[in-house]
Amino acid sequence: MNKKLAMLGLGVAVGSMMLVTSVYAGVGDAPGYEAFKTAVKQTATIQNVTRQVNVSLQDNGASLLQVKSTIKSSGTDHAGSAEVKVQNGSEEQTIQFYSQDGKQIIKTANSDVYKVIEQDGTSAKFKGRDKETHAPDPQTVSEVENVVDALVGNLKNYITMDEAAGNGKEIHFKLSGSQISPVVNTVGSLLIKHGATSKDKPVPAEANKLGIDLRTLQNSLPQLSSDISMDDVEVNASVDADQHITNQTAQIHLSGKDAQGAAHDVVLRIDMTLSSLNSTTPDTVDLSGKQVENVKFDEMSKHDNWGGK
Repeated sequence: MNKKLAMLGLGVAVGSMMLVTSVYAGVGDAPGYEAFKTAVKQTATIQNVTRQVNVSLQDNGASLLQVKSTIKSSGTDHAGSAEVKVQNGSEEQTIQFYSQDGKQIIKTANSDVYKVIEQDGTSAKFKGRDKETHAPDPQTVSEVENVVDALVGNLKNYITMDEAAGNGKEIHFKLSGSQISPVVNTVGSLLIKHGATSKDKPVPAEANKLGIDLRTLQNSLPQLSSDISMDDVEVNASVDADQHITNQTAQIHLSGKDAQGAAHDVVLRIDMTLSSLNSTTPDTVDLSGKQVENVKFDEMSKHDNWGGK
């Protein structure tokens, strides 16, 4: 089910992949590099936390997409909740998620029906994570880190780190033009092209079953097909004394042409804030008296082309 939820925040997913790649590719063996890597890994281990993730996407100055999400996880029995608001043009979707009592529950704002997806505990698989705690597998983390380090190349000292109050740190960097690795530009180009081609693919029946408009999300993305380039990347992160990233903003400038040859200047901005560490209580819903529709998870998992395995 987590794979399906990730797809709903399409802008978040694409932006996060590009952000992570860009973050590591732009820094070398400067003093802040290891500090930032440590903070990324330490933050990934947090189980009880409230995350606010906002994404905005502009094309030639016009707003294409805004995603505002609040995600709460308790770290106990995989309980969690989320509210995601997606705005593109005049279209708006609000989706609420609940993970409680071994069930995944989804409700959209335009419906009174709660879609309940019952999972068989034996079928829930989390690749690269401990099946009980969902914590990142140390070996997987190490392997990914080795690949990232290998991609760093000769780019060094683009990161700055300042001491902050309470033994915290402020980490900054900005890359543009030739400072951005050709590898990163290639990866970014492939991601954007993949997003463009997905526009013509049929929307899976599972999305309609859950009442989620994936077609609107697909159509909101810029359809770049050639001359795609990552022109500018800027990241600012606040790290607390426990090596947790409590706030991070990123802005990525892309340019390219669509199939008709028209030029596009795309700006992707991502803001993430962590709060209520180890004191978060996810929202729950009492289904008594509610309209409920049961959806079998194993039926949905047969068609995984919108979440990926």
